[in-house]
Amino acid sequence: MNSDVVSNTFSKEFGPKSGKAFARSLAKAQSWYKKYKTADDIPDALLPESYDFRNIDGFDFTNPLRDQGGCGSCYTVSFTQVIESRLKLRYGTKIPVLSPQYLMTCSYLNEGCDGGWSFFHGYLGENGYFVSEKCAPYKHSTKDDKCGNYEKCQPIAKT
Repeated sequence: MNSDVVSNTFSKEFGPKSGKAFARSLAKAQSWYKKYKTADDIPDALLPESYDFRNIDGFDFTNPLRDQGGCGSCYTVSFTQVIESRLKLRYGTKIPVLSPQYLMTCSYLNEGCDGGWSFFHGYLGENGYFVSEKCAPYKHSTKDDKCGNYEKCQPIAKT
């Protein structure tokens, strides 16, 4: 795995093999979207003081953290980490580390390491797919990189 990916300390193993405790944690994590159609539908009085995906009844629904290095990719690095957590919350399964490099290189609506808008990555995810960090490693640069470099990458997730 790329040296820019830093492991989180999981308090409990993530996933169905963790048994009934995991099933309760997942049900708690999924209760919001199952009960309410939109975030605006949740009554303010029901919102908790804090909600941390790193610890929902002892289970960590995040993937490893990433250092963006000298590339202006905060919009992409943060987006991939949010999508990883959302997919874990939605499906209750482990999610591979997603590739920010693929998104920066293949999303023509953004400017690679010169910045951009994460919602354009959402557009690419809705109309395309995501690939793994293993197939499209983060390089701290998009200079001389092209989307064709990742044509053999298999889709990881379609939102």
